Amino acid sequence: MANRAILITGASRGLGAELARLYADPKTHLILTAREVASLSEVEQICRKQGAQVTSLAVDLEDPDSVGTFHAGLADLELSTEGLSLVIANAGIFSGRAANDDFESVDAQILQINVNLTANIALLMPIVEQMKARRKGQIAVVSSLAADQPQPDSPAYSASKAGLSAWARAMADDLVDYGVIVSEIVPGHIQTAQTEIHQGALPGLVSAKIAASLIKAGLTRKKRRIVFPKHILWLIWLSNLLPDPLRRLALKPYRYTVRQEPLPFPPDGAPINAKEVNTKEQEA
Repeated sequence: MANRAILITGASRGLGAELARLYADPKTHLILTAREVASLSEVEQICRKQGAQVTSLAVDLEDPDSVGTFHAGLADLELSTEGLSLVIANAGIFSGRAANDDFESVDAQILQINVNLTANIALLMPIVEQMKARRKGQIAVVSSLAADQPQPDSPAYSASKAGLSAWARAMADDLVDYGVIVSEIVPGHIQTAQTEIHQGALPGLVSAKIAASLIKAGLTRKKRRIVFPKHILWLIWLSNLLPDPLRRLALKPYRYTVRQEPLPFPPDGAPINAKEVNTKEQEA
């Protein structure tokens, strides 16, 4: 049996897949999730070749019943005696303003908040309780620099990530006395499916491979907040010191829209019609 068990959500591609590859070794039991188990097959093969034990579980954060089914499947697994040692909550969705300057639909905005914030809390809390009882473990949530600098072209996404960041910080303060580490991952633009539909400037864009390496290094050091790129964080901090008219002027070159037509590849192999919902699985 592997010495440690690591859960990574949204692992079929992008940042989640790169994290899975980085953590795959003979001492590790990887539990990987995606909407469709079949979409994890390529990542599974790579991780097994690196010696890891791999279990794939389906979970659709848009479906509350799916979260319950996931936990039932997780309970059936034969994990190490210490249970899950690390959980990286990476899965989420992204949407934004269309090229015709329309606001996002109400349904698209509510969906992002439900998936990125509410469903992630529902998925994580049973695991948090188990770690708290064992007085050991690490939880990491993937937020966004949009939590620090809310984006006028994706307000609901920004709100969902700000809520997730606030939840992570509060939980970190609460659980530290129980030996449980909670890490907030705050990236800028990562080259994933999210940036594929982003129409506009992408300052500080990094590859998913580099992002995964930065995240793993920070988690190994048990950092509570892992932020990159640092120069974008400093620019956000400086811009927020400006009077509102100057701040809006400084941010104007970075306004964007979101492509409306479906991508060639749907999230986790599931069908998607971006004209109806305009959401896309965000692997970062």
